[in-house]
Amino acid sequence: MTPATARRRRRRRLTPRRWLPFLALSALVVGATVLEPELSTVDPAQLDSSLDRSTLPAVTGPDALSTAWYCAGGTAAGSEGLAELTILLANDAPIGATADVTFLTAEGQAGEVETLSVPAHGRARVVAAERVEAEWVGAVVEVHGGRVAVDREVIGSLGFDAAPCSTEAADRWYVASGATVRGSELYLSLFNPFADATSVDVTFATNTGRRAPRALRGFSIPGRSVRVVRVGEIVTDRSTVAATVRARIGRVVVDRIQTFDGTGDAVTGEGEAAAATPAPKGLISTPASPVRADRWVIPGGRVAEGVRTQIAVYNPGSAAAEVDVVVSYQDPQRYPSPAPIGISVPAREQVIVDLNDQPDVLAETDLWVDVRSLEGVPVVAERVSTFGDPSSRQGAAATLGNPVAATRWLVTQAGPTRLRSGTVQVVNPGSTEARVTVLTLADGDRRELTSAAVVVPAGDRRSLDLGSAARAASVVVASSEPVVVGSSLSLLDGFGISLQPAFAFPEAVVALPPLR
Repeated sequence: MTPATARRRRRRRLTPRRWLPFLALSALVVGATVLEPELSTVDPAQLDSSLDRSTLPAVTGPDALSTAWYCAGGTAAGSEGLAELTILLANDAPIGATADVTFLTAEGQAGEVETLSVPAHGRARVVAAERVEAEWVGAVVEVHGGRVAVDREVIGSLGFDAAPCSTEAADRWYVASGATVRGSELYLSLFNPFADATSVDVTFATNTGRRAPRALRGFSIPGRSVRVVRVGEIVTDRSTVAATVRARIGRVVVDRIQTFDGTGDAVTGEGEAAAATPAPKGLISTPASPVRADRWVIPGGRVAEGVRTQIAVYNPGSAAAEVDVVVSYQDPQRYPSPAPIGISVPAREQVIVDLNDQPDVLAETDLWVDVRSLEGVPVVAERVSTFGDPSSRQGAAATLGNPVAATRWLVTQAGPTRLRSGTVQVVNPGSTEARVTVLTLADGDRRELTSAAVVVPAGDRRSLDLGSAARAASVVVASSEPVVVGSSLSLLDGFGISLQPAFAFPEAVVALPPLR
């Protein structure tokens, strides 16, 4: 993966059915009552109509009778699988919920529909390979009741990843980054969960120009099936690859799977601050983005010896975009922000900003990133990080930024386990300090984790102290002001790391504050 330079955007309509007036909830806990901070009702005027928020992952709405989730980008081949899929459901309601899980393969439905119970203030999980056998698999998860978020994780010989499942199918999807150079493979999982067949057109932006392969024009996806494109067989030896998938009719769900096997070239970077990092090794499996926006907040990041962090900015539209990549540190009074990194992203092209190559970006310092398209041209932005020796964490990870803020978020996997450690990051992009309270959900118990409570000053970030959380707990992050929340998971006895956005509670979502 190497850097470059370029920018663009377009607007979509708000779908109000999923963003309902805020309902304050009091939570019942075994033997106790937890009082959450009083959170103000979200003013509809704060909802930016440029985004269709119904396509963003969010906790099931407070009055939803049934909500469909779509999980793809995995395999169900057992120990030989590249990215073995597990579905995980977390429930923040004081009553249980149920979920009907249907696995779909290239041949259609595999096995019977399985009904899971998702306990109150608890979790449920199902391993795809224990139910079906397939080279590639997707799942439709129909949730009935509760306040549920659906996550998926994958694991294979090259690593581990976790990411939200998609709450909506869409007619357009955007993949902000990828690579097909030696030692890497890029796959697009094209998932059609509906009965009618559809077809898609797939186009690419690469470091050597745009590609619209004939083989991916009108590419057919039968109803209720998954088809996976091995991009390197069509777009060969490209250090940077972005993609747009457009459905000709109907809607689809798109995931990106990226692997690095460690046999590629070391990444040397460019510019006077260029630093070398080992050839990447790891597994990335994340949903593509169904939306573009003129602002994306990425709540975590770091550059260090053995750690490379890049910001991919993809402009799938027809007008050039002028973009500022703004890096800010935790404790900005101590570490003032460097000057914004200005880039131009031509129409239908992608630019990689390699933070390791930026002379003003401090090493070994926690940071967050604000990607701003300055002239209203919507783009897609994500963070891509690789971790190798001498870093204590090993693997590769990618995560989309977040184009919205909220006063309440759910992180499905946050509490430590015997095999994993996790962190949760909170960014306050506004102008007023945010008081953050953390609630843990574990084994039917919902309680305040007082050790994790924190005040996040305006324009700052914090990592939450979850050391005393119950094992494998999910957490709710409640804030007095709109914030952006993300998380990371690392395997302790293996190779792998994941970075992912948290799930917003839909009634607590607002637009990001105006730029100051």
